[in-house]
Amino acid sequence: MASWDDLVSFVRVRYEIMRQVESELWFNLPTSGDRTQIVAVRMVTGEDGHPWAQITSPVGLAADIDLGTMLALAGESIVGGAIATDGLVLFRHSIPLGDTALDGFDRSFRVVVEVADRLEHELTGADEH
Repeated sequence: MASWDDLVSFVRVRYEIMRQVESELWFNLPTSGDRTQIVAVRMVTGEDGHPWAQITSPVGLAADIDLGTMLALAGESIVGGAIATDGLVLFRHSIPLGDTALDGFDRSFRVVVEVADRLEHELTGADEH
């Protein structure tokens, strides 16, 4: 069972933190080849009133992406989904904090960034995020 503080400590030991605010961490994860992907994890309150870790990774600018294709490709993933916010398309997945052991987060981080990186590559051909 993980708390937000446990998750912050877990991430700090494993990854170089790029940015941290009260309930949000940003860090880079390597993907395929020499590509990297930004990942953000935030503590949010779910519809159930309990704390969740929301994991996001950018795909690209909404104006530069065929959103219909994006949704179709994102729909192939077993977890997560696509969102657009502030003109940016993100791949996002959430995990309940109190119900998840710390080692379960690393796998979720990797799945989110691998899907986001694949989508970014397929839809934009770039490695900007």
